[in-house]
Amino acid sequence: MSHPLVSIIVPTYNVERYVEECIDSLMNQTYDNTEIIVIDDGSKDATVYLLGKYLDKIKLIAYDNNKGQGARRNEGIRQAQGKYLYFVDSDDWIEPDTIEKTVGVLENTHADLVRFNGTAFYEGDTALISEGRYTFANHLDENKVYNQEEALQANRKAYSASPCLYVVRKELIDTHNLHFLEGVLHEDEYFTTRLFTVIESMVYLDEDFYHRRYRVASTMTENSKAHKLKSFDSYLEVFRALEEVYTDDKLTESQKAFIKRQLLSIYNGLRTAQQDIPSKRKLNISNTITIKDKLFLQLARLKQAMSK
Repeated sequence: MSHPLVSIIVPTYNVERYVEECIDSLMNQTYDNTEIIVIDDGSKDATVYLLGKYLDKIKLIAYDNNKGQGARRNEGIRQAQGKYLYFVDSDDWIEPDTIEKTVGVLENTHADLVRFNGTAFYEGDTALISEGRYTFANHLDENKVYNQEEALQANRKAYSASPCLYVVRKELIDTHNLHFLEGVLHEDEYFTTRLFTVIESMVYLDEDFYHRRYRVASTMTENSKAHKLKSFDSYLEVFRALEEVYTDDKLTESQKAFIKRQLLSIYNGLRTAQQDIPSKRKLNISNTITIKDKLFLQLARLKQAMSK
């Protein structure tokens, strides 16, 4: 098997407790041809200092200002020289054979993207409590090479926005000018939806390569009123950006159906958000959510309520 370069992109921000475990897991890969690009987003703790001991093994770009994960991932894409791209969150870690096995499948099948599983755990003050798995075996067939149409249908049933759960051919991202939204939360919802509409082939590995850490005050667990408002407004920006993509006349019916599925999911989440947010009124000007769509969502919510 050939050993093409794999670019691993890691944005960091105030992760002094976890960043060494993350970087060590990347350096201890059984695959020997990677570049690790770490972009620090203006950390105020010891993150950059701790990364200093890896400077002979990683490319570190440190900024004084904070622009968010989307901007730093985009910077990583611009810096990457590899044939394949992989995104890792700086408070998580991966299994030692992750890159070797995923690249092996990509090289053997010539697929654009390989998906795999992960595990999630919550880190409290005193203990690690198991939270479960990100597994897609119920909807995806291992080692099957999905064509574009098959991949669209499969990813509708097994959608996950996290770019940490797949390795992708960089040429595909460059050709379609794919990027993360900047200055918002949930930027991967936009990126992954667009990515899944343009891949021409995909493979799935039923292996738990990725280990995601749930921690207090992270993007995934923070529950303050201010955070909820920012989360709502961010999803609203993602919704608007996907609406623009949806209007592209070059999209196939299957591609439009995939994007519409994501639009409906986001719209439903925003419309049913518990907090009273003035921004909800902005949903009324949507051009893609029809009366039929709204009736469908109302019926789905009713069925869900009756099943409880």
